[in-house]
Amino acid sequence: MSRHTLLSGVLRGLPSKRPCFFALLATAIVFFGACSDDNPSASDASIDAGDATDAGDVTDAGDAGEAGDAVDAGDASDAGQDSGGSPRGFEVRGMGGGGGIFVPSISPYDETFMLTACDMGGVYRSHTAGARWDLIHYQELKSTSASTHPAYFEDRVFWHVGPTLVVSRDGAETWVEVSSSPWASQEIEFLSAVPGEPDVLFVGTDTALWRSIDDASSFVSVIDERPREIVVTGERLVTISGDNTLRISTNRGETWSVQSISVNGSPLAAEEVISISGGASDANSVLFAVTSQHGTIRSTDDGTTWAIVAPFENQNTLQMAASQTRIAYAANIGGTEVWCTSDGGDSWARCFRLTGVDANVGASWVQTEIHWGYYITDHGFFASHSNPEVAVISTQGDLYMTRDGGGSWTQGINEQLGVLPGDPDPRYRSIGLEVTSSWGYLTDPHDPNREYIEYTDIGFARSVDRGETWIYGARGCDWTNTFYDVVFDPDVEGRMLVAASRRHDIPHWTNVSPNDPESTSHRGGVCISEDQGRSWTSTSSGLPELPCTTIALDPSSSPSQRTLYAGIFGEGVYKSTDGGQSWTLKSSGLGNPGNMHIYRIRRHPATGALFVLITARRLGSSFDVPGGIWRSNDNAESWTDISSSLELAWPTNLALDPADDQVLFVTAATAPGKPQGGVYRTLDGGVTWEHVLTDADVASSGGASYDHFMSVTMHPDDSSIVYAGTNAHGLWLSQNGGATWSHWQAFPFSNAQSVTVDPRDTSRIFVTTFGGGVWEGPHLP
Repeated sequence: MSRHTLLSGVLRGLPSKRPCFFALLATAIVFFGACSDDNPSASDASIDAGDATDAGDVTDAGDAGEAGDAVDAGDASDAGQDSGGSPRGFEVRGMGGGGGIFVPSISPYDETFMLTACDMGGVYRSHTAGARWDLIHYQELKSTSASTHPAYFEDRVFWHVGPTLVVSRDGAETWVEVSSSPWASQEIEFLSAVPGEPDVLFVGTDTALWRSIDDASSFVSVIDERPREIVVTGERLVTISGDNTLRISTNRGETWSVQSISVNGSPLAAEEVISISGGASDANSVLFAVTSQHGTIRSTDDGTTWAIVAPFENQNTLQMAASQTRIAYAANIGGTEVWCTSDGGDSWARCFRLTGVDANVGASWVQTEIHWGYYITDHGFFASHSNPEVAVISTQGDLYMTRDGGGSWTQGINEQLGVLPGDPDPRYRSIGLEVTSSWGYLTDPHDPNREYIEYTDIGFARSVDRGETWIYGARGCDWTNTFYDVVFDPDVEGRMLVAASRRHDIPHWTNVSPNDPESTSHRGGVCISEDQGRSWTSTSSGLPELPCTTIALDPSSSPSQRTLYAGIFGEGVYKSTDGGQSWTLKSSGLGNPGNMHIYRIRRHPATGALFVLITARRLGSSFDVPGGIWRSNDNAESWTDISSSLELAWPTNLALDPADDQVLFVTAATAPGKPQGGVYRTLDGGVTWEHVLTDADVASSGGASYDHFMSVTMHPDDSSIVYAGTNAHGLWLSQNGGATWSHWQAFPFSNAQSVTVDPRDTSRIFVTTFGGGVWEGPHLP
C-alpha cells in the first residue's frame, strides 16, 4: 500500500484533548486547536477549554470538495518529491520543545532508536538516542499522540492511529497500513511484541486480546475480555483480564490459564487492576500491579500470592525492563510524580524532582524561562525494555531522560548553550523537536543577523546569529502567550511593535468564538520594544484589553509620532498618531453586524491603502455572520467591503501585490455547510473574484476532501509565484500568478501557517506551521 493510500485510510486518529483540542471532521483530521500546551499554573498560557467542545459538531464538510474548478487538476501534481518521499531541502528553525509531547518510546534492540509525537499531528523519530529528532513526513504518519506505545521487533515496528495498525520496516521513515484488523473500529489499548520462533504480535482492545504469528497478516482472539499489558517473565506471558484475574500463558500466548489474585491472603474481588509489569532474571521473577485500594502490590511466586509494597499515591502506570527484577518505575500519568525502586520493590522513592533542594532534574528552558508547571502527558512515561537504567518522560512542554535508574534526569528538547558572546541571555539550539505553533518569521531590516519568530504559547524568540541559536524574547510584555504580528520601525533601529494576546490560535476553530470579557485568558494589547526585542513595555492606552491580533505602521509618518493601526479581535481597528501612546477607534463602515473579529491589517506599500481581514464568528457550529476584506483609502477614516460578493464565512488571511493594489489573494476555511475553503483572487480590487484553489484541488494530493486554508503569500520579486498554506494538505505553490497550483510534496508538515521570503536571499523561504515549528527551504522545489 502506498503512503498516499495510507494518508486517506490511516491518518484519522483523534489526538488527546489535553492540552490541545482537535476535531475529527468527516473523512480526515483537520486541526482546529492549537498546541497550547497550556498549563493551569501559568497565568499567561491559558485556554478557554469550553470552546473546544464544539469542534465535534461540524458536519457535511466532505461536500466541500465540490467547490470550484478554477484549477487545472492535472497541474496539481506533487512538486519536489524525491524517491523516498522524505523532506528535501527544508530544515527546522527554532528553540525546540515548548509544546505537548506524548507517547515516547525506545527500541529494545537499539537504544538510539526512539519515537515520540506531538498532539498537533507531528510524529518524530530519533536514531541518536534523542540527541537529534527528525519529523516523519505527514503523508507517512501523523497524529499518533493519542496512541499507545509502539511494539518493536528487531527489523520492524508496529504502531497505530486510532484503531488502524501501521508498520515501518525502515527505521520509521516510511509506514504502511496493516490490512488485517478484526477489531474493526475498537480502539487499541496496547501493542506488545514477543520475539522468537515465531514472532508474536499482540493487540489489546477494550474487549479482546488479539494474537498474530504471521507478521500481522491475520489475527486470532485468544482472550475474550479486556486485557492489561502483556508482561514477559522468562518463558511465561502474564496479563490481567477485565474480570481482574491473572491470565498466564506458557506457549507464547496461544492459550491462557486463569488464576485468581489474593493480596495478603484476601481475594482481590472486583477491585480494578490499573497497571501490571514484571521481569525475570535467572530463576527469579517478580510481578508488580497497582490498584486504587491497595496501591502497588508484588508477587515473587509467579502470581500465586501478592503483598502490598507501596501505598496508592495515584500511580497509574508500572514499567520495567523484563530481563531483570531490581529496577522498576511507577508514574502518575496526568500528574507529576514518578517513583522508583532499585531493590525489587522493597522500597520506593520519588525519583523525578523538578524543584526543591533535592531536585534531580536538569530543567528545560520552558521551566527556566517561562516557568510553566508540568504534568506527564498521556502515555508519557516509558521505561526501556532492555536497559533498566533508562527511562523517558514527556510533558506538555518538555522531554526528560534518565540513564541512571532515576537518579538524575536531563532535558531532551534542545541543546542548551548558556550565555554566548554577543548577547547576555541564554541561548538554545534546536535538535529537531519543533512542536510549536508560529504566526510569522521575521528578519530585522536594520541587522541581517537578527531573526525572530512569533509564537503561540511561548510568545517570541529572537536570534542574533541568523537562526543558529535562539533566545526567549517575550519578557516584559503583559500578554506573553501569543505574539500574533510584529512590525519594525523602518527608521529607528531596535524599535518593534507587537500585537499580543493571551488568547491564542485565532483564527483556528477553537478561538473564533466571541471573546469572554470576564476571562483573563481573553486579554491583549500592543507592546513596544526599543532594544530589538530584548525587553517590551505596554503601549495600549485607549485600547480595550482584549486580544490584539494585528498591527500596521505608516512609514510616511514622523518617526517621533508614528501612525499605527491595531486590530482588536471583537472590537475593531484602532489608530494611534503618537507612536502608540494613545489610540482611537476607527471602524466606520467596517465589518458585518455582530462580527468584528479583526485578524489582519495590511498597508499597501505603494499607495498606502489599508486592508483589513475579518475572520469567522463561530457560535457552536454556526458561522452565521460572514467576514471578509475591507479597504480604506483615507487612513482608516472610512471602510468599504470589497469582498461582499463572496460572503466568506471563515476568511483566514490575505496577500497584496506590492506593485498593484488591485491584485489581492484571500484564503478561506470550509465551515459547516459552507464549502468555501481555498484561495481567492481579484485582479480588479474586489469587483470580481476567482476561486483559484479549492478543496477539491488539494484533495487530489490525498487525505481530506476539504480543508482550512490558512495563508497566502506572493513572492516580492516575482508576482507569478504564490504560496498557499493549508491545515491538512501542507504547502501549495503557483508559478503563474495563481492560475494553477501544485502540491509541494517535500514540505514535511501538514499544516503550513505562513510563508515569508527571506529579504536577504529571496531564493529562500521560511514556513511557519501550526504545531510543527518553523522550516527554512528553497523558494521553489
